[in-house]
Amino acid sequence: MAGRSIACRDCGRRITGRGPRCRECYLNYRNRQRSRYWHEPEYLAGQEERDRELGRSAFFVYVLQTDYGHYVGHTSHVGLRLRQHQAGEVQSTAGGNPALLWRSRPMPSREDATRFEAALKSWRDSGSARYRETTGFAPVEFAGRYNRRRSASSEKVGARGGCLLLPALGLAALALTMMVLLG
Repeated sequence: MAGRSIACRDCGRRITGRGPRCRECYLNYRNRQRSRYWHEPEYLAGQEERDRELGRSAFFVYVLQTDYGHYVGHTSHVGLRLRQHQAGEVQSTAGGNPALLWRSRPMPSREDATRFEAALKSWRDSGSARYRETTGFAPVEFAGRYNRRRSASSEKVGARGGCLLLPALGLAALALTMMVLLG
């Protein structure tokens, strides 16, 4: 039985086999994945068609200054996305006092924006000079509420890097409410 013939996901060369990459690209992919500071671009799954339907033609990569560090994201409307972050509608920056620090020039496709976003995150987390050259700011690794890696400061405060006072206040409010309801 002959193997299927497809194009390599990264370089476009014709390959036969089970995986989506040729051997050379697969080895490069695995080496980058083993690096602690490498980020994979977001998988878009049909987003291009939705963007065309909604008339989105320019995309931006942005950096937010938060209490958790520099958050990097991409969007087609920076102002709207910043309001969502500030309203607490984005889990990873909720409660972190996000403020816009930097915004890229418009990019023609969401795929370009996600690739640049991944590169910027990698530069940020590795402390690369390219992050400073690109944004004009010193890199501050993002240790948000749902980040699996803990920073040195999060180990001092708590497992998630947040304040331990809020859960205690929540329990106190729950106990007070129960006391009022029961009697």
